[in-house]
Amino acid sequence: MQFLQKCLTIILLSVSFSMPAISETQATASVNSNSVFLGDTFILTVEVNDTGSDYQFDTSELNNDFVVGRPSRSQQTSYINGEFTQQITWTLRLQAKELGELTIPSFQIGDVSTQAIKIEVNKPGKQQQSTANDTIFIESTINKNKVYIDQPVILESKIYVAESISNADVQAPILEGATIEQIVLDQPASQIVRNGLRYQVFTYQYTITPSTSGEVTITSPLLTGAVQKIQQVNSYQQRRVTQAINIRGNDLELSVKEMPANFQGDWLVSEDVRLIENNDLQAKEYTVGDPITRSISLQVASIALDKMPEIALNYDSALRYYPDQDDLKQGTIDNILYSQRTITHAIIPNKSGELVLPEIKIAWWNSKTEKQEFATLPAQTLTIKPALTNNTANDSNNSNMNNSTDQSLLTAAAQQKQNNIQHSVNDDQSTQLIIWQVSTLVLLLLLMLLSFYHLNVVKNNKVIMQKPKLANSKSQQYKALLSALKQAKPNDVYASLLRYFQSQYPSIKLLQQISSFTNLSEENKQQLQQNLQELELACSEKTHHWDAKKLLILIKLHHQVTSQSDLNHITNLNP
Repeated sequence: MQFLQKCLTIILLSVSFSMPAISETQATASVNSNSVFLGDTFILTVEVNDTGSDYQFDTSELNNDFVVGRPSRSQQTSYINGEFTQQITWTLRLQAKELGELTIPSFQIGDVSTQAIKIEVNKPGKQQQSTANDTIFIESTINKNKVYIDQPVILESKIYVAESISNADVQAPILEGATIEQIVLDQPASQIVRNGLRYQVFTYQYTITPSTSGEVTITSPLLTGAVQKIQQVNSYQQRRVTQAINIRGNDLELSVKEMPANFQGDWLVSEDVRLIENNDLQAKEYTVGDPITRSISLQVASIALDKMPEIALNYDSALRYYPDQDDLKQGTIDNILYSQRTITHAIIPNKSGELVLPEIKIAWWNSKTEKQEFATLPAQTLTIKPALTNNTANDSNNSNMNNSTDQSLLTAAAQQKQNNIQHSVNDDQSTQLIIWQVSTLVLLLLLMLLSFYHLNVVKNNKVIMQKPKLANSKSQQYKALLSALKQAKPNDVYASLLRYFQSQYPSIKLLQQISSFTNLSEENKQQLQQNLQELELACSEKTHHWDAKKLLILIKLHHQVTSQSDLNHITNLNP
């Protein structure tokens, strides 16, 4: 009996130990959301509960329906509470290309396959307007709430970011039946503290020109990307996961009015229209056959370049003129954006008398006064003189020839005598000129050598004198940073870090840029990057896992490597 019990025990233990080895390999696919808006990004995760080089993930089947990001691959093996697990995970970002119900197909990975997933893609609507605790959000405004057809409005979106985002992208606002163009702004991101959080503020501006009337809604720009979140696996283990974000600002209501029924002419709406004659044609005299250059500029406030009207000249059909290509550009006048069309052409008068340039008139609707107005250039009359005839020119030439013949006979003998004397003098002067030129060249060479030597001495002295000043500033910032790290106050460390690294690298604007400027090893750079992310969260009181001592060690290591590099540089300058 005891023998049988021992045999059963051995068999049970063998089966229990062999369970992990004989467990079935499976592949699973999942998304963070089955219902998304067009333009949203979402996360697809594919997992295989096994490891090995045979498992390859092919994403080519997704390209027809989705914009596919680059997948990231991770591998994990663990033994917890007597359970042995191993897993391969692929994570990638997807963005639907069209509305409707789309399908993420089944993937064949080695000998296993995943299940298909249905995705419902909706029209852009009231999507998530901020992350949890408002660490990321968007505020949008427009400069006008009521406009006419073809009258542009300017939409400004401010994106507030208080945590690190990867793969960030901003998509333009949406309004059907409208032209939308982004305005390029030459301004860096600003910083602001709101509700105890420090935000980076990014500003985007767009010109929106509606082409249909009615009450319309402008859909705000969309911010897509991913943020890193820390999940608690159990009481003593954490893991970092990627979470996709799709943040869209507030929608904006706009009233678009139709063209007034009493307007006459080609439709043009603005607050200001100017027609300018660039040349004073009355200031000159003109002759038949001589070209007359004329330049006219039309300036229209708050209008897109592609909406600029043509300038009709209304010249007589018998008048010959040769136009250049129109010049289109934009600029600011009294802080108002103007579009400008300039036409330039040459007029060739073919008969004498009066040349009449007719009036130029452009009709436009003043959106401020709600009235039709006209931009006008008055008619001009130019006097064209007849060209000189060939007979008059020949008589003048014959008279001049007779006078010059008599004069030449009187002075021929005197000129010959003068030439003989001049030839003798020139021989003596040529010898003296050669001596003078050689002396001047020698002096010039000596002067250039002395100047070059002087510039080198000044440059070397300047380098030597500036080095202690830069080193002194860097040393002061380093001491201040060490003091802040020893006190372990996140906000003080945040400010001191930026000042210390900006004293070496002025182009640094954000804390997350620091690791890429260090000379640390790749492993230390990754540790520094993670510590800086935890520091930002600690500044906003979102975590207490920031390790000041670890950051202190990394900063000391960076300072040591940098100081040695500077010493080598100075040694190379002064051998």
